[in-house]
Amino acid sequence: MNNAIIFIRDEQEKQLSKAPYLGGNLLLHVVKEIRKLKDIRDIFIIGAESEVPGCVIKNSVADVLAEIDSEGKTLLVSPLFPDLNGDDYTRLMSQDYDAAMLVQEGRILESFAIRSSRLNDYEKIHYQPIEIKHKTVRKFTVEDALTSKEESLDDVVVFPLTSSVSLVKEVCNYLNIEPGKIDVKHFADGETLIELGESVRGKRCYIIQSTCKPVNDTLMEVLICLDALRRSSAAEITCIIPYFGYARQDRKAMPRQPITAKLVASMLEHAGANRVVTFDLHAAQIQGFFYCPVDDLTTVPMMGQYFKRKHFDPEQLVVVSPDHGGVKRARIMAEMLETPLAIIDKRRPQANVVEACNVIGDVQGKDAIIVDDICDTGGSLIAASNILKEHGARDIYVCVTHGLFSNNAAIRIQDSPIKEVVVTNTIIPCAEDLKNTDKITTLSIGWMLSKLILAVSCHTPVSEVYSLYE
Repeated sequence: MNNAIIFIRDEQEKQLSKAPYLGGNLLLHVVKEIRKLKDIRDIFIIGAESEVPGCVIKNSVADVLAEIDSEGKTLLVSPLFPDLNGDDYTRLMSQDYDAAMLVQEGRILESFAIRSSRLNDYEKIHYQPIEIKHKTVRKFTVEDALTSKEESLDDVVVFPLTSSVSLVKEVCNYLNIEPGKIDVKHFADGETLIELGESVRGKRCYIIQSTCKPVNDTLMEVLICLDALRRSSAAEITCIIPYFGYARQDRKAMPRQPITAKLVASMLEHAGANRVVTFDLHAAQIQGFFYCPVDDLTTVPMMGQYFKRKHFDPEQLVVVSPDHGGVKRARIMAEMLETPLAIIDKRRPQANVVEACNVIGDVQGKDAIIVDDICDTGGSLIAASNILKEHGARDIYVCVTHGLFSNNAAIRIQDSPIKEVVVTNTIIPCAEDLKNTDKITTLSIGWMLSKLILAVSCHTPVSEVYSLYE
């Protein structure tokens, strides 16, 4: 089994790895090229500042050694040479000797393969050169990293609001642009005032804000910001709402109830939104509540890739939908992991109260992955895990897009049969929740959002955001 390690050795290479390249940056491009090789099991990155989709971040080679088998070879790569060729890597990895490196016209390229059992001595052993004569490999400079930028982003501004400051910093880091300047203020009586710190006349503006707790405050911030941008002559306003609050009120479940999701959609459009982007809507038909374009992205491919890295035995694994409404989402995960699907039949006698009744499918003696869109109080997931245990399931994992964790949900999860809960940062996890449990793992949607902004700005298919998760 073969692995790959990408080295980022110092501050200069860190800057170089961020240089824009083919609608992303050098580091992401190298990852995408390596992923084309079918015999690569895991991709490790040493020295990265933030999470990279589908990769394992480590601090040193010693940390990598603890996770890989001694059999096979490890490919060592520098992100400074982006124009990679899969055929070259195939030849590099297939050599019989202990170590080999790519060279071109006598110049050593910083990409080489070594037997995994000798990885500790990679700086001392002798390497057999492999000539590359059919292509030129471009080496990037510091100036490339500091000055180059996607031309399509020249008129793009990305604004953070209170629930998304760290997420916007990550997105802008991928795009190699600065976050938009904005000031969110509150009067003594609670009124919200938003002031833009730069001109947006004729620019394409993006607002990123999840309408999570406190829902009404975060929603008002979005609406007021939209109004400020519209009145400041922004050319186009895209409203990115990773977690769309009020999405669970998508229909009249009982007489005399409102359809609040439609109300929120109307308010966003009247306030000035030209496009809305969200993740894993509770009900996909909410897209029809808008007249403007809506992109409902999914984090299932990202989570599927996370569980792929755990290398489960497909015959001893089952993906579980906690209800009938989530079957489509769970089926996507099951197809990615090549495992069967099970469904929990449950009923909800009242809001935030769940009773699991039965399991449709075989979970006996298998590890189970429950796939859902929201974890609010945790009642539904805990009830699902309990009934899975009653039916003979082994370890139980949960992946949800939006981790609300209301009413001490984190404490209840810690005391439940659930082994791990994987969430995304559509909602930034509360420090108190993370302190109360060691079962929560957070994945970032930052790269997906940066890719989406590039796709919208360059008028290319939005589906390309999933390219690193294939």
